[in-house]
Amino acid sequence: MRLCFAVFLTLFYTAGTAQQPSLWKTVMQKATPHTVKLQYAGNIGMFAAGIGYSTSPQKWKADLFYGVVPARYAVDPIQSLTIKGKFAPLHRRYNDDVEINWFNTGLLFNYSFGDEYFLGLPAYYDKGYYYFSTALNIGLFIGSEIRYKKWGFYYELGTTEKRVINYVKNTRSINLNELWNIGLGAVFHIKPR
Repeated sequence: MRLCFAVFLTLFYTAGTAQQPSLWKTVMQKATPHTVKLQYAGNIGMFAAGIGYSTSPQKWKADLFYGVVPARYAVDPIQSLTIKGKFAPLHRRYNDDVEINWFNTGLLFNYSFGDEYFLGLPAYYDKGYYYFSTALNIGLFIGSEIRYKKWGFYYELGTTEKRVINYVKNTRSINLNELWNIGLGAVFHIKPR
């Protein structure tokens, strides 16, 4: 079986390189992110770094972030991964150097790592003690981005399902402004427009 697999890989590689010498180059070009991002706050960690991809008209975008909340601001450091999907229907290029995405809206899924976070209720809690997962956050956001040459700066105003649920259940003790979180970020655009 291993011999068959080795022969198959050899034939695949030989046939691929003989017919299409740029096969691996094409794969690497498609896998290379379009953007590299740094973000402060915004429901994905106090500090986050990530990569992003966009469709050719740049209306649909996807980001992957690694976020951290340092131990100084939490009992233990919090580490998380976030996937964001964005839709940017209103963007305008003013000249070769300046472009503004006037309106971005999106959905994010944030997963926090650690023993104190869980997806399903642990057995040591009574049923109904928590009415949501502490490890997974689902959020909505809106924002804008301004781009000058290869650099961009953006903001996102967002909330998570937990904040909305807590607000609905405790409207008298939670202010409306406590629903929202703002994130600020910088973007370096690797690939041309």
